[in-house]
Amino acid sequence: MHWIHASVGHKGKNHFHDVATVQALLNDNLYRLTPLRPLEPDGKIGPVTIGAIEEFQRRIMKMSKPDGRVDPHGRTISVLVAGRREHNKHHTPSVLPNVDVRFPLATRPAKSYKTGMRRFGAHRKGGRLHAGCDLYAPIDTPIYAMADGEVIRGPYAFYLGTYALEVDHGNFLARYGEIKKATAGLKKGSIVTRGQEIARVGHLRGLSMSMLHLEIYAGTSEGHLTLAGHKPYMRRADLLDPTSLLDKAAPI
Repeated sequence: MHWIHASVGHKGKNHFHDVATVQALLNDNLYRLTPLRPLEPDGKIGPVTIGAIEEFQRRIMKMSKPDGRVDPHGRTISVLVAGRREHNKHHTPSVLPNVDVRFPLATRPAKSYKTGMRRFGAHRKGGRLHAGCDLYAPIDTPIYAMADGEVIRGPYAFYLGTYALEVDHGNFLARYGEIKKATAGLKKGSIVTRGQEIARVGHLRGLSMSMLHLEIYAGTSEGHLTLAGHKPYMRRADLLDPTSLLDKAAPI
């Protein structure tokens, strides 16, 4: 897996997605860098991010002269990724049972939902962790039901002018977020079938990216999915990591 495609940091090319990936990896290594504060994974290079790279190189890699730079095949990226894996051993919630699902988009996105700020568990502003996987896709891209199910809530306002739809799929509950309003006629109580178009990717007001934000729940708790004081994910206790489910899901 290529975590980054070009150099990040001092005199680096600093492409948006590469910078965001390094920022997320640095955040995953904060347990080794306490008391440094989490970075905001905004994809923008600056003295704070470069300083964090240098501190990582100095304290964790024991470099006598940190260069503040992360290269695609260099030692710094390797040590960052190893630290992330160690972090996930202790911070990743349980995965889903073995269920048969289809991928919610027609094709898998070019940008991996397992890296950078797109992945489940990536750090967000204020110490929160990312509660889903982001599947980058153009605005108006069709979104499909992952399995047969029933709409239990929505569409309702979600984030930056987009909406969300909650579907009980039996073995799990899915929140399809950052969408346009649901496909005409879909509302609470509507029955959907596996592969049915249920929504389209929405427009995130003020951002140059668009995506399906997918959250998965075991369905063993009750009440609203977002719980403001329930750190670190700010979500209901039965939240699950969607990654393994998406990995095995079949496209159309």
